[in-house]
Order: sequence, then C-alpha cells, then structure tokens
Amino acid sequence: MESETEEWKESWRNDWLKSIAAFASQEGGTMIIGKDDKGNILGVPNSEKLLAEIPNTIRNKLGIVPFVKEEHIDGKTCVIITIKKEGRLIDLEGRFYRRSGSTTHMITGEELRPLILSSMGMSWTDLHAENIGMERLSQEAIDFFVKRGVDFGRMSPEAAKCDNEALLRNYELMDEKGLLRSGAILFMDRPWAVSDGACVKIGAFTKEDRLLRHDLVEGPVILQPDRVMHLIMNKYILGTEDIEWLTRVTRYPYPMKAIREAVLNSVAHRDYSSVMETTIRVYPDSVEIWNPGHLPYGWTGDDILTRHMSKPANPKIARVFYDLGYIEKFGRGIEMMSDECKAMGLPVPEYIVDRDIIKVIFRLPEKTAGNILNLMMPDLKGTELAVYELICEGKITTAYGMSEVIGVSERTVRRAAAKLTDKGYVERLGGNKTGKWIPSPNVENIR
Repeated sequence: MESETEEWKESWRNDWLKSIAAFASQEGGTMIIGKDDKGNILGVPNSEKLLAEIPNTIRNKLGIVPFVKEEHIDGKTCVIITIKKEGRLIDLEGRFYRRSGSTTHMITGEELRPLILSSMGMSWTDLHAENIGMERLSQEAIDFFVKRGVDFGRMSPEAAKCDNEALLRNYELMDEKGLLRSGAILFMDRPWAVSDGACVKIGAFTKEDRLLRHDLVEGPVILQPDRVMHLIMNKYILGTEDIEWLTRVTRYPYPMKAIREAVLNSVAHRDYSSVMETTIRVYPDSVEIWNPGHLPYGWTGDDILTRHMSKPANPKIARVFYDLGYIEKFGRGIEMMSDECKAMGLPVPEYIVDRDIIKVIFRLPEKTAGNILNLMMPDLKGTELAVYELICEGKITTAYGMSEVIGVSERTVRRAAAKLTDKGYVERLGGNKTGKWIPSPNVENIR
C-alpha cells in the first residue's frame, strides 16, 4: 500500500516533484512510475526517456540527486525513483511539502515558520528579543539559576562569579546585538512581553468538565516548573500521610517523578511562538498536560515512544534546564515516565499528537478512579461536595437553583454552604438577597 514513504503513479508528471520534495524533507521514500493507486502494474512505454529525464528534472528543480532505475515487474517495465533523507527542508519553487499518510500537502502559515528555522539549525527562541534590555530581567531568577547550577555540580563556582551579562553570553542567551528570546523568556518577570503564551494554566475539573478551581503560573520561565509542581502537590493532587519506619511519608496516587518530568518537558520544549499557554487539566481519573508545539520534523507519535536521541525544540533553554539538573540529554524522559507508572501499577502515559499541540495523559486504573476529587477537597462529601462544585462552576448562584440541581432543600444547601464557609472553602460576597458564594482563593492552605 502507499504510505508516507512510498507512492505509485501511472505515468510521470512534473507535478510529482511535490512528493519527491516531501520524501527528501522527511524520511526519504520511493516512487514507482507505472503502477496505479490500486496497485495494478501498468508499466511505462518510454522508460529509457524517463531514466534520463527524471534525474535531470529532480536535480534542476530540487537540487538533490535521486537514484532512478528500470525494473521489470510482472513482465512490465516500471521506473523506480528512490529518494534519500536530506535532513533539511527541500523547497520546490519557494514552496515546501510534507507527507501525511499516503498524501502530500503544502506546508503553510504557522506550521512553516518553525520548520524553516529548524532546517537552519535554529528555533524561534534563538531570535533576538526586540527592545528588551538587561534591566528587565529578574535578579531572583538569575540567582536561582546560579545557586541551583552550582549546587547540582553542572556549573562551576568560577563561572557563577561572572556578572549577569557574561553569564548569559556563556549560555548563548545574548550576543553583541542584545538578549535572545530564550534569555528573556527564562529570566523576565513578565515573559509575555516576548511570548504571549509563556505561562502555565492549571485547572481541576469534574468528569462532566465543570471547572472546580484554577491557577495561572506566570513569571520567569526558569521558576515555573517548581511553582507548578508546588500547586499540583499541595492543591490539585493531594497525597495521603503514612508512617514508614518512624518516618512520615506522603503517598500520591500518581508517580510525582513522572508528572514532574512531563511538566519540565512541557516548559522546556513548548512552542513559545504560540499564543496558547501550557494547560494542565486534573480530572478525577486522569491528569492531562496540553502543550503547544510540534514533534521534530519528520517524527511521528510512534517515534517518541521508542528510544531516541534528544532533539530539543529550544536548545538554549534545554541547556539551562540541563545545568539545573531538570532534564538529561539522552532522550530517556518518556521511557522513565512509563517505568514510573508501571512500578505503581498504572497504565503507561498516553501521547496524542495533534497539528499544533502535544498531549500527555496519565490515567488511574478504573478501580481507583474517582478518588482524586475527594483528595483535592479533604473532608468534603455528599451535599457539601455537590454545592462546592456548583459554586466553583459559577453558573448557578442561588440556593434555590442549587437545590433544584442537587435534589435537596434550600435549607440543606444553605447549611452546606455555611459549613464550606467555616472550613474556608468558599466566601460570601454581598447580602442574603443579592449576594453569592465564590471559591476561596486560599484553598491551597487548607489541608
């Protein structure tokens, strides 16, 4: 069958150069001339002419050298064109093409920009941050980088003693023309001045997709992973306390090492040219991390599930994260996450690669699914839990409306809301007639 690396044509036309360019830009491929799309061998009457014409046309139009040969199949003569992987984007008259399944399509718009930069050995974050000076960087973020790098042993104490500009130059985060986007995003208090989506949204949802609570993690990107994990472990996925050999141990329903790896990958490898932020969605039975970005050109979703070389989307940001001890250079992060999940008896993470977003999903086994919601809200059961969900959703604000949805009396709803207020889960805005309950912003401190 035709595939991403093989295509069949009844006869030769210059229009097939689009597929040839796509083959060369990705994994290479083969085109058989004299075979229809149903697999029937038709042969070609002018093979000698094509053996001379096709190589010259491909060389002149695409600047690559194919291997073209004649082959007899079922007693008929076909022409076989073999294209090797070039490791770069090949253009045809200023346009670029890629294979998707057995079809060829032109790369346009937002999809094209990162691919062109990648073909030049660059990423969007390697460009200069216009009108952003050193004075806009956070000294707290720089000090964190230096201390963590020295403590972890990947930054020498001597290198840490240089001034901020020398430090950023050593890490190729700035040059004589100024800061690069990577340096600005890593260390600015307001990185959205360079990248609109340089932040992480976290939300807790019911199975029906009702939003229970949410947080937005902003500030220097170098500080975001720790802040995200603090929220996840203290507000969204609470563990249970246990005593093990006289030591208090917190047990979580998910492997936090794997969750952390996924968070680090999302921050280090996201597409910072996108206006979409990284989003973490916590459900009763799953944790989903949605990250704007693309796989390395020519990769498929299957490639990331096998052992592979590390190919960071933002090499300069990845180098900083490496020296912090956050990531390694061996491409084993996904393998490690799978191993951690298996060790806890959980399904391995799922990976969904869409056009502009990559999703990682951690799931609980069916027998334990549903417990996380209660862990996120200690002591809440029955009516209190139902009332709290409705208050968080914010669409129904009256005791009468909530009583209709839950199926209890208004008095029961008010009693539950009063208990939620006493526990610090909700607050009352306004009077009894015109006011409403809202989720407390201090829920994180309730354990």
